[in-house]
Amino acid sequence: MTHPKSVSEIMTRDVAIIEATATVEAALHLMRQRGVSSLLVRPEDASGDWGIMTKRDIISKVVANDLSPESLEVREIMTRPILRIPPDMNLRQVSAMMIENRVRRLPVFDHGKLVGIVSDTDLFRAVEEGGWGPH
Repeated sequence: MTHPKSVSEIMTRDVAIIEATATVEAALHLMRQRGVSSLLVRPEDASGDWGIMTKRDIISKVVANDLSPESLEVREIMTRPILRIPPDMNLRQVSAMMIENRVRRLPVFDHGKLVGIVSDTDLFRAVEEGGWGPH
């Protein structure tokens, strides 16, 4: 692998997206189907912010409180607003942002359009295989 310089070189482009009004049960089904541990949540209207829902949210907010995933909507447990990063952000900046904000995933937006998602796993793999790239 070459030395990746930016997020665009390591991000996942096929992002799993769910509607905020979907049930948590439907979100779990989509996660299993797609083999992912997080979903980006589409805003309910044009003025809204994107959200994110992770398996960790489900465990800490649904399972821990003995709630029913069939009756809860994604918008009730998702994290919003979420941080956004541009595709040209370098890997050191992304790593620092993840650490500072205690997040494991960041959606990548280019001129207001969702183009991918990058996770700490993507970052670790890139650094392990190719180093941090040029400074």
